[in-house]
Amino acid sequence: MSVTVADLLNLPSLKPARVVAGAGGLSRTVAYVSVLEYADPQALEDELFPEDTYSGSEIVITGFINNPRDERLQCAVVRRLAEAGEVGLILYYVGVYMPAVPEEMKRIAEEKDFVLILMPEGRMDFRYGEAICEIMERIVRDRMANPAFVSELLEQVSRLPGHQRTVDTMLKMLSERMMASFLLTDGSLRVLNEATWPHSLGKTLRDYLESGALPEPEGEAFARVNGSDYRLSRVPVRLDQSRCMELFIFREGEPLPQSAVEQAGDAVRLAASIWSTQHDAVAVRELVRAILQDEPMKMRRLADIFHIDVASIHSMLILHGEREWDDGNSYAVLQSLRELFCTYFATVVADVYEGELVLFVDGPGSLNEEREIQKELDACLAGERQRLTITWCNHLADTTAVREAFLLHREYRADACKLFPHKSAYHTREMEFARACRLKIAGGETVVYEAQKPLEPIRREKDEGCLDTLEVYLLDAQCSYQRTGDLLFLHKNTVKYRLARCSDLVGYHIGDFPDTLPLYYAVAVRRLLRAEDICPK
Repeated sequence: MSVTVADLLNLPSLKPARVVAGAGGLSRTVAYVSVLEYADPQALEDELFPEDTYSGSEIVITGFINNPRDERLQCAVVRRLAEAGEVGLILYYVGVYMPAVPEEMKRIAEEKDFVLILMPEGRMDFRYGEAICEIMERIVRDRMANPAFVSELLEQVSRLPGHQRTVDTMLKMLSERMMASFLLTDGSLRVLNEATWPHSLGKTLRDYLESGALPEPEGEAFARVNGSDYRLSRVPVRLDQSRCMELFIFREGEPLPQSAVEQAGDAVRLAASIWSTQHDAVAVRELVRAILQDEPMKMRRLADIFHIDVASIHSMLILHGEREWDDGNSYAVLQSLRELFCTYFATVVADVYEGELVLFVDGPGSLNEEREIQKELDACLAGERQRLTITWCNHLADTTAVREAFLLHREYRADACKLFPHKSAYHTREMEFARACRLKIAGGETVVYEAQKPLEPIRREKDEGCLDTLEVYLLDAQCSYQRTGDLLFLHKNTVKYRLARCSDLVGYHIGDFPDTLPLYYAVAVRRLLRAEDICPK
C-alpha cells in the first residue's frame, strides 16, 4: 500500500482544505513534499524539470508569493509541474497574496489530473511546516509498515508517459524511497544510469566506480569517497545469458536491510527487462542531448558506451519538417537516414531533439561527397508528405560550436527559407546571412534605409522589373542569366539587358567583388520586408 493524495486530505493540517480541480488524480501516489516559491516556468523547464525526465510523485506547496498576480505565469508553472510528473499543488494564502485561483489554472489541472488543493482563503494562520511534517510522517510510516515495494514502483512507472518509462525513472524512485544512491553499470563498470542522493553526488560516485577501487563482488562493504564513509551494496542484474549488469547502492549512515537491497535489484532487473528495448534508444537520446547542450563529460561517458569517437564528429545535419518530429513520426525516417549515412560514414548518431531530427556524422570529406549525399537524401525523403529542409553544419570544432550552430538554425531557419525559397538544403552560411539581414531590420528605420540605399539609383527609375531581376539573379540564380530567366519566365537576353541597365545605374558591373556585396544585403532585406508585407514592392 502507498500514500495517495486522497490520504493526505485526512491529515489534521489539510482537513480544512478543499479540492478545486484535478480530482481525477486523487488516487495518485505521493513520494514526498516540496515547497516552490521561485516560479519562473522557463527555469522549471531548464533547471528543475527537463521535459524528458521523470521528476516526481511530489506534492508541491506554494503561495505564489513572488508573483501573486501574474496569472499567465502561474498557469505555466502548474502545467510544467503536471508534465514533470508531480501529483498536485497545495495553494496557501489565496485572498491574501493571490487574489483568486485562475480559471485557466483549474482547466489545466482538470486536463492533467493534477490535484489542485486550496487552503482556506483569506487566512494567514496556516503554516507550510504543519503540512510538511504530517505528510512526511505519513509517508515514512507507510513505508515502514509496507516494506515490499517492487510491484508498487513498477505500477507507478507503468502509469507514466511512454518516454518516462525507463530504467532511469526506476532508479530515481528507488533513490527517493531509500535515500540512497543507485548506479547501474555494464560488465566493464561503465555507468549506464544513475540516481544519487543527494543529487550533487553524481560525479563523485561515478568517478569512484570508474577508478576501479571496488570491494569484492556482491554483498555489503564499506567505501570511503571524498572523505565520507558509505555502505556499499553490489548487486548483479542479469537479464539473459549474454547480458549482465551490476547495481551499486551507496548509502551513508544506517545500512539498508538486505531485503530492501534484494528488492531494489529485482525492481531494476524487471524494469530493464520490461523497458530494455528502449534502453539503448534512451542512451542515444541522452548522447544527442549532451552534445547539443554542450555537456562534454556526459557526452564522453555515453559515447564510450557505444564506442563512438566523438572527437571525429565534425558535421551536424538538422532535418526540419512542417510538423515537429516525435517518437511517433520519426522512427521510419530515422531508420532510413541511419542506413543511408552508414554507407558513407563510420560514425552516425541520430535522434529527435526539441522537435528537430538531428544527425551527427564524421564528414563529409568533400563538396562532391556532400552533393552526392544530398541527392540520395532527396530521393530518400521524396515520399514524405510535408515540406522538409536540411541544414548542413560542417567543420564544427567542439560541442560549443555544435550548440551555437543548432541555435542559429532554430532562430534563423525561417528567415533563410524566405531569403532562399528555392532551396531545400541550407548551410550555416545561409543562416548567418539571414541573421545579418534580420539584425539590420531590427536596427530600425535608419539602419534599414542604409541597407536599402544601394538600390536607390534603380528605384529612381521606377522599374520594378529590374529590381526583381536583380534580386533573383543574386539570391536565387547564383549569378546565372539562364537560371534567372527560367525562374522569372524571361528570355536570357532580357535578363542580360536588365542587369546591364542595373550596372549602368549603380556604376559597377553586377557580380563584381566587393562592389556587389552591399547589393546582396539590399535585395535580401527587401525580400524579407516584402515577405512580412511591411514595405511596398
